Amino acid sequence: MSVKEPTKAVIQNLDTGAKITVPYNPVEYSASRKLVMCTSSAGVQFQTLVDPEFSISLFFDSYEQGTDVRLQTNPIAALQEPTQGAGAKRDPPKCLFSWGGFKYTGVLSNFEQRFTLFLPSGVPARCEASLTFTAAPTTEEVTENAGLDNCRRFTVVNSSDRLDVLAWRESGKPARWRDIAAANGIEDPLAFPTRSDLGRTLIIPDFHG
Repeated sequence: MSVKEPTKAVIQNLDTGAKITVPYNPVEYSASRKLVMCTSSAGVQFQTLVDPEFSISLFFDSYEQGTDVRLQTNPIAALQEPTQGAGAKRDPPKCLFSWGGFKYTGVLSNFEQRFTLFLPSGVPARCEASLTFTAAPTTEEVTENAGLDNCRRFTVVNSSDRLDVLAWRESGKPARWRDIAAANGIEDPLAFPTRSDLGRTLIIPDFHG
């Protein structure tokens, strides 16, 4: 029975289409999502969702090959350089990091390399790299995030707030619990609310739009 090779993480330069396949998949990464709100006479209202930064640590090793590990990391470092060429823009390229269904679009704002093993010649052969991407969403992502675009209200979850109860309270139709679940990325609606959900702020779609 053959063993399926694990899917590799990929960093793609969206300006050129070039892809960099990560040789060793990360052990962990850190991603956050920020809710942007505005306050008016009508109360607190939803504006958009943003993903401010995404950080990840990657490992590179070329010791067995006897080569310079920077040959593997230089293409990543180059993602911080402005696009070259006559008439080309001077902004660093937008990048897409994807792995296991997770995707993040941004520019490589920080790249640190720590070299931990060297060839007899002194050439580095092992590197622990830390990457931070800063959000640079595509037009489609901006539309999608601001477009929970009909979302204009919030509610704070308490222990009695089943999704059907929230839907009935907000729209008069318990069946609209699916809309609330979809708007907030709730993966297990039947288990909601869990202990970790208590005190969480939920986006309530505009059922009257």
